[in-house]
Amino acid sequence: MTDTDSNATPNATPNSHLGFRIAVGAVGLVLLAMFVMLGSVAMKQSATQKSLESREANQESAPSAPARE
Repeated sequence: MTDTDSNATPNATPNSHLGFRIAVGAVGLVLLAMFVMLGSVAMKQSATQKSLESREANQESAPSAPARE
C-alpha cells in the first residue's frame, strides 16, 4: 500500500496546499498576460518598421518635382 501524501510536510493543511496552488496559478496567469502584451508590442513595432521602410522606398522612387523659379 502506498501513501499518496508521502511528500507532504506534517504541518501542511489542505488549505495551505490550496493556497499554494492558487498562488502558482495566479503567477502563471500574470506571466501569460505579460507574454501576450510583449507579443502585441513586437507586432506593432514590426508593422511600424515596415511602414517606415515602405514610405522611404516610395520617396526614393518618386521623381522629385522641378523647382519653380
